[in-house]
Amino acid sequence: MRIGIMATLPGLPPGPRLPLPLQTLRYGLDPYGFFESAHRTFGDVFTARAMGETWVVLAHPDAVRELYTYAPDEADSGVANMALRPLLGTSNVLLLDGQEHLRRRKLVLPPFHGDRMRAYEEVIREATRREIATWPIGAAAPTLPRMHAITLHVVLRAVFGLEEGPRLDRLGGLLRRLVSWTTDPRRGLIFAFLGPARLMGLRGFRRQLADVDRCILDEIARRREVADLEARTDILSLLLQARDEAGAGLADSELRDELLTLLVAGHETTAGLLSWVLTEIAAHRDAQTRLAAGEKGLAAAAVTETLRLHPPVPLGSLRRLRRPRQVADWQLPAGATVASCSLLIHRRADVYEQPDQWRVDRFVATRPPAGAWLPFGGGVRRCVGASFAQFEARTVIDELLRALELQPDAPARRRVGRRGIVIVPARGGPVVATVRD
Repeated sequence: MRIGIMATLPGLPPGPRLPLPLQTLRYGLDPYGFFESAHRTFGDVFTARAMGETWVVLAHPDAVRELYTYAPDEADSGVANMALRPLLGTSNVLLLDGQEHLRRRKLVLPPFHGDRMRAYEEVIREATRREIATWPIGAAAPTLPRMHAITLHVVLRAVFGLEEGPRLDRLGGLLRRLVSWTTDPRRGLIFAFLGPARLMGLRGFRRQLADVDRCILDEIARRREVADLEARTDILSLLLQARDEAGAGLADSELRDELLTLLVAGHETTAGLLSWVLTEIAAHRDAQTRLAAGEKGLAAAAVTETLRLHPPVPLGSLRRLRRPRQVADWQLPAGATVASCSLLIHRRADVYEQPDQWRVDRFVATRPPAGAWLPFGGGVRRCVGASFAQFEARTVIDELLRALELQPDAPARRRVGRRGIVIVPARGGPVVATVRD
């Protein structure tokens, strides 16, 4: 039996007509093929369905720039991300809308910029050196689990300011088990096919979520009691001191949702980025030599280019229309969810020369065109951790290439892997490392 697209909301553009379970399966196993096939058939605007969601997908930069102009009273973004609420709660900058989102963004954004962000550099370098010390030399080894170890350690230290010890280890272990509901292949299928509402009813999920909540709320309570709060630079301490124009701070429940969002989003996507960039560096010896020599601006360009060719998530900038609106020559009804597709836009030949190639110099002296580089979204919904993620990636690259020389384990392949919604290299991005002279 074949079904049409989103029968509950008429007036959407055409799109793939496979049964929903098959669309979900292909979206999970072959995201590039899923979106490219629809793009070839239906053009720059089409409707896709997967994981119980329906999106009007935009594959042209002009349409994305238009999307970024939507005012808070025209479209909601938080409600379009509600599938994440089982893990992250609903009182965070990702899921809030309107004026409350703008208020929260002003409170949460400052710790991720300028000198405050650079205060975490030694934490990043220390975590990287610890992984280098255990890296197998001369044998193929996946990069992804090692990058996960680095980014989880960094986010726990940066967010909570915890020193090495049982509390740090316990929170890390609890977080890994909770996130496995989206990253473990079997549990991920449960998440995809049950949907958020029924997932939240599962006893095992509720138990693990309660364990994480108790641990986070305990850290919040401990931090509220310290005498040197104003001298601390970790994100929890800074958020406890943050005040809006009316002098109001964040309640414990709001802090919990923001902290868990930072913990989950702050290490999964950055670990995927780092795994991709290391596999590309291993395959491009000249670029690796220049990066190891510390050529100015090249690490930043390598990170930008990797995020273009391998964006962590296929869809972003989600907006749910509050009222009917014309989008890219389509009159869409109220309630439609519109999303940009980085997998398609980042590889447009009319935007990027040799778009399927990783070129370390591509962004050395130029910035990506507006609406055509979307790993962190854009406009007032741009990811608050974007600068920190790129800073962390540059620092890890610098530290790692000082010590190791990387070689590819096998020729590059089209296949990719999945960690929940994050696209990662197949087989964890294996490389062969040797000690650098």
